[in-house]
Order: sequence, then structure tokens, then C-alpha cells
Amino acid sequence: MKVVFVSSEIYPFAKTGGLADITGALPRKIASQGVKVFGFMPLYKTVDINKHGIIKIDASVDVNLNNRVYTFEVYKKIDDATFFFLKNDELFGRDYLYGPPEGDYPDNDIRFGSFCYAVMEFIKRENLNPDLIHVNDWQTALIPVLNYHKYNNHHVRTVITIHNLAYQGIFDKFAIERLNLGWDLFHMEALEYYDKVNFLKGGIVFSSAITTVSPTYAKEITFPEYGYGLDGVLRKYSNKLYGILNGIDYDVWNPETDKYIYENYCVFTIQKKSINKKLFLKEVGLKDEAKPLYIFIGRLAHQKGVDLIRDSIEEMSKMPANFAILGTGDKGYNDFFKSIEGKYENIFIKVDYNEAFSRKMYAAADFLLMPSLFEPCGLNQMIAMRYGTLVVARDTGGLKDTVKDVSQPDGYGILFKNPIKDEFLNALYRAVELYNNKKLFESLQKKVMEIDFSINNTAKKYIKLYESLKYSREVKI
Repeated sequence: MKVVFVSSEIYPFAKTGGLADITGALPRKIASQGVKVFGFMPLYKTVDINKHGIIKIDASVDVNLNNRVYTFEVYKKIDDATFFFLKNDELFGRDYLYGPPEGDYPDNDIRFGSFCYAVMEFIKRENLNPDLIHVNDWQTALIPVLNYHKYNNHHVRTVITIHNLAYQGIFDKFAIERLNLGWDLFHMEALEYYDKVNFLKGGIVFSSAITTVSPTYAKEITFPEYGYGLDGVLRKYSNKLYGILNGIDYDVWNPETDKYIYENYCVFTIQKKSINKKLFLKEVGLKDEAKPLYIFIGRLAHQKGVDLIRDSIEEMSKMPANFAILGTGDKGYNDFFKSIEGKYENIFIKVDYNEAFSRKMYAAADFLLMPSLFEPCGLNQMIAMRYGTLVVARDTGGLKDTVKDVSQPDGYGILFKNPIKDEFLNALYRAVELYNNKKLFESLQKKVMEIDFSINNTAKKYIKLYESLKYSREVKI
């Protein structure tokens, strides 16, 4: 089987968030199980081609849009899968992938629309003849539209994965002309969305299958609370909507081999985790290792429940616990957390993101905080548990699928239902009680380290989906 896998970011080449982690690990794992995989990504200015061994090949692709020709040079890297990088410096030779902190680039429709065309042209010209094309999020969502309407590849199945429905790629209606899509696609059953063009909607309508990154999120997005205006469309196409839980690469996230943490350990030497805690507290200036250490790692954004942390900070400062917060994001949150750096003796704050430092945090922590308002899947909770860190999270999306409250039989985490301050604080206090029950706490640390959240499981389910679509069988995953 041959699969083309397309994403706007792929780790380790380019990353702004969890999308890159999954699109970096998944195609490689799928390829390792016997599928021929061709990956595609724009070649951004920020990609270090020398570091990653990416080489230019003797190929280019021209895309004609709105009386303009955009030429893409082609670069290539071969490892577990074959990756192609399409380079156009006018469109992608910029400092950011999607736009500066102030907002998205205004020509993102042209940038990613032309990239979608370039992928399809390269597939055609190089006779890749894939059985299936797998695209991710709005940036690549025009590919199922083009595959069906422009290239008439009705035999080539397409899968679109929705990693976060909040981001849809919505542009003014004249994007139809700018992208040579044709006004016959500007209607309610295609790309039209409240008199605008919606890339993600197009991908949903014209794909052979829609996947999301957890079973619970697949259900949630068919309701208005989580549907971001597309719940009706998703209900209509629910017969081809599947929730496949993401996973993490156990070779990348492994406390036994992680070169960035203070002391390596495994489930059989978990007592060494306390060495990581002691040295981390010393590094960041926190005291009393007998107290539980809570960490937050992530985007400082409304979606991540950062308001709950901000509004609870005074109460947190009085708790018998230490806190470490690492993240950057929206300016308002950045400014707030910078303003209180060093204010509380039990709260360490670093408004930044550094993966090596985050690994030290996972290895040192007793609890990870994930108070998300919604969470399509979440990878941080899986990483935390891989490192023997228990999770305090809101009962939503992928968190619901991966964290089981200790009040339940075989539970191993702390969940709270509503995104309100009192429930969040109650969850923190429940975690303190759990921490103080040393025998139970230590048994749960070992338990979570042995739960299998490997990306291998995700890859196997996608291969089943691909095969079902290729052979027009009933999908059973």
C-alpha cells in the first residue's frame, strides 16, 4: 500500500505544537509496518536543511493561481519514510509558519492553497500513484477537494484528521477566485461558510473519512459546545467520522534513556525520580522536596484553562505544594505571568518554551496540570505518565480517554468536571491528599508508567482504516 501523508508541520523539521509531534511520529511508524509512505511539508525559512540532511533534488512544480505562477523547488529526505519539502521563498521564506504573535499572515489562503496544488501536481508528475492521501487540519484540507474536483482521482481515497476544530482556515469568499476553485464549489454543500470560504469544511465534505485524535473528541465535536460552527456538518457526515487516539513515540519519550534529565530511571528504579525532583527544585529555586510538585507545560491560551491557574494563583501560593509553570502564548497571559515571576516562593514561572527544560520538569514532577476547556487529545498527559507523573485534568476530550479518576476502580489520576475555580482547586487539594498516601501514590506512579500510550497503537488503527477504505470494506478499528 502507498500513502501520501501531508502536514503543515512535521517534527523535527518544523513545530509550533502537538500537530508536529504526531505528524512526525505517525508516518514513520506506519512505514515501519510495511506501508510505503511519502510525507509532504512546506520548506519554511526556519527549517535547518543541513542539520536534518535535507537535499535539493532535480525537480520543481509550477502552480498557476489567479494569473500568477508560483514555482516550488523540491527537497527530499529519506529515513523511515520518504519526506518531500516544497520550497517557495515568497510564500514560506518567512519568520513564522502561520504568522507573527499579532495574527495570521493575511495571504495564508494563497500560501497553503498553493501548497496543496503543488502536492497534487507533484504526485501526478512523479507518478506516485498513492492508494490514499492523508491530510491534517485546515492547512492541507483543500487536497481532498482538489483530488475529487480538479484531478478526478475518485479511486484515490482521502483521510482528513482534525487535530483542533477551533482552527478552520476561513477566508473571504473571493478566495474561490484566487485559488481557481470555481464558483460551483461556493455553496452550502461544499466550501461556503456564512458567505466565506472554509478550508476545513471542504476537507470534511470531500474526504473519504474524517478522523479526530481521540474517541471522546469525535463525539464532542458533533455538538454545538465543541463544534465551532461545524457541528451540523459533522453530524451529517458522522457515518465517516472516527476517533483514533493519538500516542507518543516511546523511543523519543523514555526516562530510561532521556539525555536531558538529571538521572535516568525506569519503573523498576522509580526511586531515582526523587533525585530529579531534588535537583530540579534546586535549579529553579524552590524549597522543600517533601511537598508535592505540580507542573504546567503548554501554550498560555484560553483553551488550555490558563484562566483557572491565573484566577487561582493566590490560593495556590498558600498550598502545601510547589508549582512550576512553563509556557508561552497569548500576549495577555504572557504579560500576566511575567508580572508575577518571583512573587511567590512556591511558584516558579518561565514564560518560554524549551523542550529540554520541559523534560526535566516531567521527570521531576509529582503531578501535571491540564485544566483544558477542551482537549482534542493531548500528548502532555501521556508523556507525564510515561515519566511516572500523575495527571490532574479536566474531564474532557482525550483527557477523558486517557486519565481515570482515582475514585474509580483501577483509577490513577485526578479529574474535575466543570472549568470553574472551585472545582479546579478541589482537584489540587485531592492531589495533595493522594500524595500524602505514600504507599498508594508510589503504586500509582508505577502503574501509569506501564500504561501503553505508544504511537504504535495509533499506527495500527490507521493502517486498518486505510485498508478498509482501499478495499471498500466496512471500517472496523
